[in-house]
Amino acid sequence: MNSLLYTFTALLGAACLALPAFSAPAAALPATLKPEPHQRDPYDWNARHEAVKKRNRAVKPEYVMIGDSITHHWGGEPSGDSRKAGEASWEKLFGPHAVTNMGFGFDYVDNAYYRVQDGELAGISPRVIIILLGTNNLGHRKDAPQACADNIKAFVRLVHQKCPSSKILLLGILPRREKNLAEPVKQTNKLLAKLQNGKNVFFADPGKALLSADGVSPRNELMKDVVRPNAKGYEVLEKELSVLLKKLDAKYRGGKSADKHS
Repeated sequence: MNSLLYTFTALLGAACLALPAFSAPAAALPATLKPEPHQRDPYDWNARHEAVKKRNRAVKPEYVMIGDSITHHWGGEPSGDSRKAGEASWEKLFGPHAVTNMGFGFDYVDNAYYRVQDGELAGISPRVIIILLGTNNLGHRKDAPQACADNIKAFVRLVHQKCPSSKILLLGILPRREKNLAEPVKQTNKLLAKLQNGKNVFFADPGKALLSADGVSPRNELMKDVVRPNAKGYEVLEKELSVLLKKLDAKYRGGKSADKHS
C-alpha cells in the first residue's frame, strides 16, 4: 500500500510539473505596459470606445483593424470625428466586407490593451485582425524598441485569447519624418517580425512602400504630417494590405473597387 501511495504521489508530482503555471512570468504583463484609457486627443475617447463595442455587437465584423490615429483617420466606421483622410482607399481595401475601424488617435499599446480587455472584441470572431500600433510609444513616450515590442507581444497574446480562431496580421511600425526615430522603428520591427508563427500570427512591413530613396524617411508627397499618411499614402498602404489579405483569407474580395457593390 505504501509502495502504491508512493507511486501515485510521484506520478502526481510529475504531472503537476508538466502543467503550465498560470502565474508563469511568460504570461505576466511587461512592467512598461499599463492598461488604461486616455484623453490626450480632442475627440471623446470613451465615447468612441463604446461606439466600437456597439458596432461590433451589431455587425459581427469579418475584419477589424486596431491602431492609433493612423488607422482612426483612414476611413470606415465608427468614424467619430469624421476625419477620413483616406476613405476611398479604405473602401477599396475592404470592399463589400463588414469591417470595424478600431483606431484611436494618440493610443499607446497600453490603451489598446485596455480597450480589448474591456470588451471591444467580445463576442466576435473576425477572420483577420490587423494590428498597427507602437508609433506613439516610440515617438511620444520614447519607449525603447525592446519595451515597445514586449508590449505589442503582450497585446497580440491578449487578442489571440479573445479571438482564438482569428488570424492576426501584425504590421510593422510605419516610417516617421523624424530621422532620429528611423533606427528605433527599424529595431522594433525586427523584434516584431519574430512574433509571427505562420499559423495564426503573421507579420508584414507595408511601411517600406512609403520610404523615399534614402530608405529612411517616408516620401513627403505621401505624408499629411510627421506620422500620418495623406490620401496618396493610404492608397499605397491599401495596395500592400490587399495583397496580404488575399494571401491570408480565401474569402477576401476587396482591393478591386471603391464601389461596395462591385
